[in-house]
Amino acid sequence: MTKGANRIEAALAETLPLLPEERSWSFRDMLAVKSGLSIATWGFLFGGATGQLVGFVDGFIALFFGTAVGLGILFFALLLPVYRNGCESFVFLRSAFGPIGASLLAVPLVLGMVPFSAAILSTMAGAATEEVLIGLSLFPADSGLPLAAIMSFAVLGVSFLLAARGSDTLRLFNLATVPLLVLLSGGLLAAVFIEAGWDTILAAAPPETRWDRPTRLMLAVELNIVAAISWFGLVGNLMRYGQSARGATWGTWIGLVPVSLLPATAGLASSLALGSPDPVQWMTPLVGPVLGLAMLLILILANVSSAVGLLQGNVTTIIQNFGAPIRQLGFAGMTGILCVIACLIIWFATDALYARFYSITASFGAIFAACIGVLLADRLVLRRSKVDLAGLHDTAGGPYAFWLGVNPAALIALAVGFAAYITLLEPVSQTPNPAFRYLSASLPAIAAAFAVHLALSRVVTIRARRGGYPGGRQAKLEIVDAEPAE
Repeated sequence: MTKGANRIEAALAETLPLLPEERSWSFRDMLAVKSGLSIATWGFLFGGATGQLVGFVDGFIALFFGTAVGLGILFFALLLPVYRNGCESFVFLRSAFGPIGASLLAVPLVLGMVPFSAAILSTMAGAATEEVLIGLSLFPADSGLPLAAIMSFAVLGVSFLLAARGSDTLRLFNLATVPLLVLLSGGLLAAVFIEAGWDTILAAAPPETRWDRPTRLMLAVELNIVAAISWFGLVGNLMRYGQSARGATWGTWIGLVPVSLLPATAGLASSLALGSPDPVQWMTPLVGPVLGLAMLLILILANVSSAVGLLQGNVTTIIQNFGAPIRQLGFAGMTGILCVIACLIIWFATDALYARFYSITASFGAIFAACIGVLLADRLVLRRSKVDLAGLHDTAGGPYAFWLGVNPAALIALAVGFAAYITLLEPVSQTPNPAFRYLSASLPAIAAAFAVHLALSRVVTIRARRGGYPGGRQAKLEIVDAEPAE
């Protein structure tokens, strides 16, 4: 077997629970991978969307507070137990939703979200590549070729080749590129402030809307809470590789909060001062052709880095939760299918990608928020952080089979949480309820799902001795959130 084939087989093996000796990422590795995820298209886009709602000071507060709150909640609901168990994120969801219930959730949250996100990343990278080729006079600006789309496909191809080789390739690629990505984000932010001036950016106002300032500020905070919780299973799957709980936790936190603020703040400032958060549109005119082309090349690397992490982390979910036919495709085969779907999205819906980015993200965010509420109730209160690791992988008759592989209490709670979200904030039009300015949408959705799952589980599930809850059928292996078991 060739060295490349060995790496692909190793990537397939990594979809199984990781033992302590198989966890090789240091704090530096974890920080590099998570920073590579966050410094990409969506950092600029979420910062730009924030700048369409509030000014710079309010926007920076919303970026930091929303991201920190969202990621903090996600840590307690999913990331810490996934790290401790070493299992795939949606495999852990089986303890609350059942094996079939978790797989049903993975359909929209992985099969739906991943190709869309990969298409977004590749579209900006393709546009940046087009600008570089035209700037170097390799192609005329009026060639008539769909150059941006072709380059987007090329970016996806490179991302596929890297992602299919497994976690070690992802780690090494990010260690090599992340210093450049941090310099890019810092350089773009400095360029915007130098061009527009500090006073101009602080005084810049967002476009007029029909909502007052408190409502707009809450909309901005909500946007960034959703951005943080949307990392969901991907971040958990990658966090499993950490050698220590401290390194995995701090590497993830720093990479997804402080580091992510660099591109987001650049997008916020450029949206207010220059009218666009997309650096492809203003980078070269702002800093000159030579430096601009160099920055565009680094921007391409940023999106490739994020796309590789996106694919590598989420294919694990698909292989573990969609049965033997999917496993027969292998890690590389499933990665390739996701890239093909992303290519189709780029070819047929390029114009709609950016226009619908926020409404699609908010719609997924409503599901993520409700799911987090269920997980918090299930893990912290009902199970008290005790999980049967072997039972998570026994999909036929294990302690988490519930009723025919589904936990109705969790699904009902999920539906209630989703309804609470869309009642407070309609995600497609981003129209808030009057109570939204005081409550947000994601936090009440989490609370509603938490309360309903807790009540139904105690009244129905535990009394029926389903789900392996303490007081019903006891779990066989007790695990607490600390270092991985020896």
